[in-house]
Amino acid sequence: MSMHNRAVCIFCDRQRSLYADKPQWLRHLYTHREAMIAYVVDHYEKCPLGAYPKQIRDKVEYAGHLRWGHTKRELTEWVYHNLIENQVVTYP
Repeated sequence: MSMHNRAVCIFCDRQRSLYADKPQWLRHLYTHREAMIAYVVDHYEKCPLGAYPKQIRDKVEYAGHLRWGHTKRELTEWVYHNLIENQVVTYP
């Protein structure tokens, strides 16, 4: 029996609950790369993905840092762990 996680994707136009396990969530989030970058740029002064948070004042440079300084997988895993996982309700 698989476990499905219900949470709301804050990046979808119509925010509704999605039922998915972690791999399905990660695949879904891959389609929202630019929205994830915009969210991090708007909500964090320092890059939260690195071991040593780098403060970048220019939003264009910050978005470029997220796009080219981190892999898509790193960004997606961070978003899942910090924005999706904390709201997950698990159903059998």
